[in-house]
Amino acid sequence: MTTRVVLLEEGTAEMKGLLGSKGATLAELCQAGWPVPAGFTITTEYCHEFLSYSEPPYAEGSEELGRAVHQLEQYMGTAFGDPEAPLLLAVQSSDVLPQDANSLVLLNVGLNDVTVEGLARRINNRPYALNCYRMLLQNYGCLVHGIPHKVFDERLGDITSWDETRLEYAIAQYKDVIEEQGGPSFPQDVQLQLHRVIQAFSHLDRGVLNRSLSSAGIVHGMPVLIQVMVNGECGDRCGSGTMYSRHPMTGVKGIYGEYMTSAGSGSDLEELEQIRHAEPELYGLLLQAGNELERVNTAVQEIKFVIESGKLYLLQARDARLTPEAELRTIVDFANEGLITREEALLRVESSNVTPTSELQQLLAWADDVKNITVLANASHPRDAAIARTLGAEGIGICRTDHMLLSSSRMPYVQKMVLAETDDERKRGLERLLPMLQSDVQQIFEEMNGFPVTIRLLDPLFYELLPDVEELVERREVLQAQAGHARGHDVNLEELDRKIQLVERLHEQHPISRQYGCRLGTVFPEIYEMQVEAIFRAALKSIRHGLWVRPEILVTSRGPGSELQMIRELIDQVAEQILGEERRHCHYRVGSMIEGAQMALTVAHLARQADFLSFGTEILLLDGGEQMLERAVVQARLRKPHLSVGLCVEDHVDLSTFTYSQRMGMDYVSCPPEQVALARIAAAQAVLIARMQNSDVQNNDISTTA
Repeated sequence: MTTRVVLLEEGTAEMKGLLGSKGATLAELCQAGWPVPAGFTITTEYCHEFLSYSEPPYAEGSEELGRAVHQLEQYMGTAFGDPEAPLLLAVQSSDVLPQDANSLVLLNVGLNDVTVEGLARRINNRPYALNCYRMLLQNYGCLVHGIPHKVFDERLGDITSWDETRLEYAIAQYKDVIEEQGGPSFPQDVQLQLHRVIQAFSHLDRGVLNRSLSSAGIVHGMPVLIQVMVNGECGDRCGSGTMYSRHPMTGVKGIYGEYMTSAGSGSDLEELEQIRHAEPELYGLLLQAGNELERVNTAVQEIKFVIESGKLYLLQARDARLTPEAELRTIVDFANEGLITREEALLRVESSNVTPTSELQQLLAWADDVKNITVLANASHPRDAAIARTLGAEGIGICRTDHMLLSSSRMPYVQKMVLAETDDERKRGLERLLPMLQSDVQQIFEEMNGFPVTIRLLDPLFYELLPDVEELVERREVLQAQAGHARGHDVNLEELDRKIQLVERLHEQHPISRQYGCRLGTVFPEIYEMQVEAIFRAALKSIRHGLWVRPEILVTSRGPGSELQMIRELIDQVAEQILGEERRHCHYRVGSMIEGAQMALTVAHLARQADFLSFGTEILLLDGGEQMLERAVVQARLRKPHLSVGLCVEDHVDLSTFTYSQRMGMDYVSCPPEQVALARIAAAQAVLIARMQNSDVQNNDISTTA
């Protein structure tokens, strides 16, 4: 049997799918005893039927709609369409719509040429009644016929004064606009008027309005909420406003918002504190409503209300939109007040809300008690390490020496070393680079005192470091053209010719460098020794300054484990040479960086020689990358059960990063330094979600067994 109409007092929060979010919320308020304007909801089922009828008054189920309207008439002591005491209705979609349509409410449905005079006599304010009729016509034309508001404004201009003659003229003009632009005239039959409004709200696919909403995926047959009109704009002790159970900008507890009395203009918004003195009982009721609804919904509440002749009505209650700062404060306060658990608090944190506040520090402390993956940071400069420690990183997961040595200011020194014609000249080039790298590494050790610092050895593609021959030739041609006009060009030409010859000779000596990706360390192994020496010199100096250093040297091996073994032997030799007796205070580790499918397939061989493995996220971008990485971790752990394994993320971390890493059994995740706080929260969320999923599985198993 189709459920077509549900009175608010008969609905429940569980009927949201049938009543829509607004109808279900107001039904819940009614059930809790809060003052809500009487009304009912046209259900999704009935609204689907409305769409199939060209003349809604004859649709099946109209009797149920009529009975619901009659109950409102009895409740209010008025009659729909009565010329003396007309019942007027507020009609709106009961679903939450996009922002540009969410405030669309048709007020004073039931006004026509006759009932408008009855309203005028009842409130003793004819200009106000005429203006209500004028606004109904305009909004009806927009909703039912898709006529833009500007069409009405262009016909008459803005109505800034409530002169009766001008309002009567506006009403006549608006009727003409509807007939000219939309087709059928505005219904004087209030039953037909109501049905067309219901059908329009159910459909929401006509004219300008729908064109702005269709992209948001609005579906046909949306439920419609109908309530009796309450008037906060005309009369004594009347007004309307919006209150928040906590400050939406700061999250401070207390009621905040705005209130406009019927005597004020549209700009006379008073703080809600004014109601405390003028209407203390109503203020107390608002405070009680905010606290109770906040407790039930465990969210800051935004409540729209009307005061009519000293009586309070709640028009809407929903979760408020908060600033990131307010969101974090509210989450922590809710946990401290016992409204939610700490675990629930952590799960509520969204990435967009992770901003520096004292509440964030509390959440991070809770997160650290839950997470089971270490959060490290990427660093290309000492300032990155400083940021990382400030945000709570537990070490540096990858410090790229290529970012340090291949900067614009240092690249010329690297190229000069590469283009050296003799071993001695190349050695001098390396000696110039060593103190630069040592200084950077030492500063990072100082920032990360006591925490591990993983340093990836520079090993770029060899050809990437060589000057482009074509560019050099073009420069030579330019200098040759200028040779006869300025002194000194001959010297520059000789230097340029020599550089071109060197680059061409290196390409001839290493013809596979571009085709097969030959690395700098393959051509000049001395580059490894220089970097390792810089690391241990920085460690030695830091140790002598009383710091605890934990270097972790990361090698990008692209062959069998024997290559890593040779580099490891070199590292041990340099450590012994530089550190001497201080070596006992420097517990370093050597690991391998795994990038690409080929390395992932040979990981078992690397695991023999490595103290840890660091996987790049490039693998995950390959077809079947996740399965490939999973197999690599399993193979590595079979070879060495307690091997430390981690993931280095270059761009962005989120919950999915840690959900995946936890499933893979990763020990750590390294992320950009500015994302460390977010990573700590996400790491805890991944643990909590896994617990919830495991609990659900266990409960299902118990139910199945029972």
